[in-house]
Amino acid sequence: MNKLFISRSGDGHVNLAADEFILEQYRRGIYGGVTLYFYVNSAAVIIGRNQNAWRECNIARMEEDGVQLVRRHTGGGAVFHDGGNLNFSFITNEKLYDKERFTKVILSACASLGIEAEVNGRNDLTVSGRKFSGCAYGLSGTARAMHGTLLISAGLDRLQSYLSPSQKKLAAKGVASVRSRVANLNEFARITVDSMRAAVINAFTAEFGAAEELALSAEDERRIAELADRQRSWEWRIGCTPEFTAQIDERFSFGELQLSLLLKNGVVKDVKAFTDALDASLPERLCSALIGRRYGPQSLAKALMKGGAEERELAQYLLREEEMNDNELIERAREELARIPELAFGEIKTKAYIKDFIEKHTDLELHDMGAWIYAAHREGAEVTLAVRADFDAVPDGDSARHLCGHNGHTAALLGLALLLKGKRVGKNLILLFQHAEETGAGAPECSMLFELEHIDAIIGAHNIPGGPMGKLLFRRGTFACASCGLEISMQGLPTHAAYPENGVNPTGAIAQLALALPKLADELTKKYSRMTLATIVGMRTGERAFGVAASDGRLWVTLRSESTEALKELVKNAEEKAEALAKEYGVGLKTAVFDEFPATVNDDGLMDAVEKAAGESGLDHEYLEVPFRWSEDFGHYGRLAPAVFFGIGSGEGTCPLHTKDYAYPAGLAGKTAEAFYKLASGISVIKRVKNE
Repeated sequence: MNKLFISRSGDGHVNLAADEFILEQYRRGIYGGVTLYFYVNSAAVIIGRNQNAWRECNIARMEEDGVQLVRRHTGGGAVFHDGGNLNFSFITNEKLYDKERFTKVILSACASLGIEAEVNGRNDLTVSGRKFSGCAYGLSGTARAMHGTLLISAGLDRLQSYLSPSQKKLAAKGVASVRSRVANLNEFARITVDSMRAAVINAFTAEFGAAEELALSAEDERRIAELADRQRSWEWRIGCTPEFTAQIDERFSFGELQLSLLLKNGVVKDVKAFTDALDASLPERLCSALIGRRYGPQSLAKALMKGGAEERELAQYLLREEEMNDNELIERAREELARIPELAFGEIKTKAYIKDFIEKHTDLELHDMGAWIYAAHREGAEVTLAVRADFDAVPDGDSARHLCGHNGHTAALLGLALLLKGKRVGKNLILLFQHAEETGAGAPECSMLFELEHIDAIIGAHNIPGGPMGKLLFRRGTFACASCGLEISMQGLPTHAAYPENGVNPTGAIAQLALALPKLADELTKKYSRMTLATIVGMRTGERAFGVAASDGRLWVTLRSESTEALKELVKNAEEKAEALAKEYGVGLKTAVFDEFPATVNDDGLMDAVEKAAGESGLDHEYLEVPFRWSEDFGHYGRLAPAVFFGIGSGEGTCPLHTKDYAYPAGLAGKTAEAFYKLASGISVIKRVKNE
């Protein structure tokens, strides 16, 4: 006979224990038919048997808010339960087990309530591409189970908050949950937990036949209580965590410390410490203090507080790390990125840091595209807005430094990721972390994103030294100039310096060209009524050899304009002038264009939406009269979709970009993150009106 069992308890440990008990009865051959079991948990995070609790959950926040951590006896991913979740289990023996029929019951129940649901490739149930149910599976001997949760009216903001991972750097071997965009069924129909339960029962009896109510004996309830006690134990909830490594890499007052903790069953089994501290005994003392301790900041800090000054400082760090708020995380990201500057196409450590931050502190869907990264906040909305930050540094002698503030730009976008936790902004957001901006090569490579994610519009920002701290700087039309580098090489014939008539010297042609190019730019300024410049950045002919006449020469010039079209014409005119002079002087000619940047032009329609959002959200802003002369490869994106690029003041006393004393100021990344969030939330209509 089929059975129906509805739990009246809200205790996640009790409810999962009852699930395990029923499976056990089938394994022992005591129960027959199919049992349909329902339960509703109070606030709890449920993780799979093989998952790492520290990786899947924000344990500190859960403990603070009184949210249970419950580990299933079966596999599957991590989910948040509250009173708006209806949980179900189909439990039977191997002969009657039929996953397709069980799934059909849920789909039929949805259909009876006017909800068109379907199964996706991961065996999740979705409506309009958004997940409302996922299943886990269990077996014990000949017993089989399929159980899952139905999101009816769950607190999705809390779901994302508690499923954010811990702030530790974990290199876990456990199974990570697949993050999915989710939805409550009451968004699609007027239903409650009770009405959904009734619909599932009706669909179940229609598919499998009549069912009797399962009655538990006193012995059954004793066994369930016994299993629940095991569920509550630290050894089951935390101790079953697979082997993983927690790492700390930080500078303390006593020096650098790299600490690696190997954990098994939630307990520190081995410690490796590397430090430049003067006290050579510190690594040995750390091993002695930490090995055998349960993992967790409170437990580890308690053990360390019994040691010397170094151990106590580490203990305070662990406790502070667990309590770090979003602004502190943003500032730490800015500082950490400043310590690892890398040039274009060599941003290995930078990219790894960004990935680690997103995985540990946010609930975004991460996509590693090789040289660049993007993270997705999906709401199943019709509109998708991208927000971009760059992360390469500039050359500084033989090394690199963040003299343009890209570390701050990236920290700000990471801050936006933090602000999005548990929030809905009415659109899908794609956070684009772009490489190689300084060379202009990054944006063209990242342009594939627009097809991958069907981007409707994109916004970005740059810090502006001299501007009022945190004030947004808008401009319609051209925000930053188009530019490129032009190299002109001329080759003549060598000869003895005493017989110049026997050779061909390109110096005259190079010199005339250097004088002519700025005049060509001036002509185009008048023609287009747009500022156009030609700046000689280098020139060389011959060598320091007084017996040999010059026979080769090179000229390097940076060409720029407010107009991409004017720049194209300037390049053409410059090459034609070089050809004429080369012909006149009888020298060979080669030209090459480098570091091409199109003009960054703000779309009028999107600018309307940005201005409206800024005004309604109270963002302080002003308008620029002239564009910036420097270039940004953000202009490539404006050719693909409506784009707006704006400045944000970094303070009147900030040193200019690309100068030796420049530094991205503290506090600005958080202000930029807030601006991104308010603009992304406030932008409503996205429609291209005009672009160059």
